Amino acid sequence: MQLPAEAVAATALIEVVRISALPTRRDAPYPGTTVAHWAGSEDAAALTLIESLPGSGQHRCGFSPGWSVRAYEDSLGHCHVG
Repeated sequence: MQLPAEAVAATALIEVVRISALPTRRDAPYPGTTVAHWAGSEDAAALTLIESLPGSGQHRCGFSPGWSVRAYEDSLGHCHVG
């Protein structure tokens, strides 16, 4: 999966979310309960793993993931949703 290099470089915290519903808008993050926070070496390892996942042109009808990650910068004011 290709991640924006600037987002990876700026990530200071990853929030792991158990998705509870579909987003209310196309540009909104998936709603859900935060179940973990990863920082430091944990967020670096998670981003490395995510980047190693293969991309795919294949789309699945009705696909709904169960988990989401939200990556935050040092200021925690800007979120990159994945």
